[in-house]
Amino acid sequence: MPRVATGRERRRFERVPTASIPVQLSDINGELIDLSLTGAAVVHRSPIKAGTACTLIFPSYGGMYIPCEVIRSVVQVRRGDKGPEYVFRSAISFAEMAPEQEQPLHEFLLIQIDRLRQQQAAATAGAPNTR
Repeated sequence: MPRVATGRERRRFERVPTASIPVQLSDINGELIDLSLTGAAVVHRSPIKAGTACTLIFPSYGGMYIPCEVIRSVVQVRRGDKGPEYVFRSAISFAEMAPEQEQPLHEFLLIQIDRLRQQQAAATAGAPNTR
């Protein structure tokens, strides 16, 4: 069963990059850009303060709700066709839950991480050899 990671433990769980999965950070629309068993990174357009308790919502996955806390949130500049765009990148840590809530979350996260790894493996296998 995963538990909330603190300090050095936070990096013990592998982060898996995602392909911009639409999520909500409480009432803020965003994109999930990486995921682990203990937290995630989300890019969004509205500011949110570090230390804020919120809920990570996966609307496209049946409305999975994960209580979490914003660990840090920094402004980044995205360069695009329409010029630079300012966004916020927030690192979040999943909050502790009751065991009956934690088990479905753990299973959901394992399924999502496994799918992401399969997509990465398929992309790597299909990539041209540059050596």
